[in-house]
Amino acid sequence: MTSRLRDVLSFTVGAYFCVLGVLLFADEAGWREIGRRGLVEAGVGLFLIALGVLAILAEARARRVRRRLSQTFGHIRSAENWSVEDGVLRTVFGDIDLDLREANLPVGETALTLLVWVGAIRLRVPHGVGLEVEAQTFVGTVDVLGQREEGLVRDILVRTDGYAEQERRLHVRISTVIGELEVIQEKR
Repeated sequence: MTSRLRDVLSFTVGAYFCVLGVLLFADEAGWREIGRRGLVEAGVGLFLIALGVLAILAEARARRVRRRLSQTFGHIRSAENWSVEDGVLRTVFGDIDLDLREANLPVGETALTLLVWVGAIRLRVPHGVGLEVEAQTFVGTVDVLGQREEGLVRDILVRTDGYAEQERRLHVRISTVIGELEVIQEKR
């Protein structure tokens, strides 16, 4: 788990459990009659608040990058022979499918942030490019260069061998609330 996600996630989940614990204690102690339905509604409400906090923090992190492409519904796909530069691509409901095998990657490190609320992210990278991927999903599947995890709160950090020595390097942050993340690097 990356330190950035660990800081945000631990605080958000910790606050969620504290408030839910107070509600359960108040109900059991008889201070306030909440009932099962009230506890379920409070749990769902707190879950949505936690997702909102995570989204706001992800947005704040993404604002640091100057180039952004955003849409609410639909798919974002790469074009052939496009020039890649630092940027953020995001959609609420849809998919991001980027194929960088024919893209023009600049010399040095390029930072991409790909965000999807509900949907899938698929990224294909050419052989010979140094790759560092921070991939997170709240509910779903993460598959980065063959390293696969499924379930709740999945987080993978993968760095190819010799990353720092590569002429072209790609630092990617990919995240989804509910969905699938896949990063594939061409073998040769």
